[in-house]
Amino acid sequence: MRLMNEHESAGSGMFLLGAVAGALVGASVALLMAPKSGDEMRSDLNASFNSLRDAAARRYREMAERAGVQLENIEEKADQLADELESSARDALDKASSTVKSATRIVRDATGAPRHS
Repeated sequence: MRLMNEHESAGSGMFLLGAVAGALVGASVALLMAPKSGDEMRSDLNASFNSLRDAAARRYREMAERAGVQLENIEEKADQLADELESSARDALDKASSTVKSATRIVRDATGAPRHS
């Protein structure tokens, strides 16, 4: 799964803002144009508001879920990289230790120095 970049995140926020603004404009026009009683109008507005609220909540949950999945993916990749780095560091340390031991043997053999355990 690919990561959302800043433009996609901003686009999602702008979409939600546009939807809310459109719903408010639509509700306002409906109030001015509809020949309904006050109770009917309040009921319709309440239903419209609930529908909009539900849509916004769904969109929020979707975005939060995507962010959670992406965070898990990032954490997994970070763990893999840390393991690879640790393995590489151990290999380098082992190689350096082996090189030092070999060099020590060569110097001892060349100088005739006694070996210490």
